[in-house]
Amino acid sequence: MKNKILKYILICVLIFIAIIAIEFGCLYAVQGDNIWNYLKDFWEWYKTLFV
Repeated sequence: MKNKILKYILICVLIFIAIIAIEFGCLYAVQGDNIWNYLKDFWEWYKTLFV
């Protein structure tokens, strides 16, 4: 039972990491070398949205 739960958790973590990698790949394809400035601008917008 523990091994089954551990396997599902590991699969979920790997899927999450794969989705994050795909997101960064898409951002790099669209933004190119400007990805860091884009992420900083997005983070500033996100902070002002919830403050």
